Amino acid sequence: MKFLSYRSLCLIRFSVAFFLFSTYPLLSNFLVTPEQSLRLDLGGVSRDQIRFCKQKSVQVFGRNGIAPSNTCQYLSLAEVSLDSFFTEELTDTEETQWAFYDGSGKQIFPTVSWEGQETSFLVSVVRSKRGQFGVQVQRKKDGAYFFYRTKMQNWLI
Repeated sequence: MKFLSYRSLCLIRFSVAFFLFSTYPLLSNFLVTPEQSLRLDLGGVSRDQIRFCKQKSVQVFGRNGIAPSNTCQYLSLAEVSLDSFFTEELTDTEETQWAFYDGSGKQIFPTVSWEGQETSFLVSVVRSKRGQFGVQVQRKKDGAYFFYRTKMQNWLI
């Protein structure tokens, strides 16, 4: 049995390291919002007309009407974080989605951006069965959708 030369071993190590380094983003959960305050811009819509509502059961991810139970909360005039809307105990056994709507019930899409990220529209907030949160955003430039795990206390409106 022939042993590999030192040069061959170095080449194999380099190849494995390069493979792991280049595929790490694909193998890890890399879509996580940064640990900073993320401000939602309502684009001139009056705060007193905006509601944050639970959406109908998932039909099209992120773009659904208001749930029949009409689970909505109006925005306060002062800046608040989105975690203030999720103070109740988690009783649902299914994933829920939440979004912003104007006074007529039309969904609105606040904009957000952070360093290294192009301006995007917030489409919906998702609360998992286990109480974890994610946000679905649509990139303004090309319309691509992304889902980020996040902490609600980082989102300000």
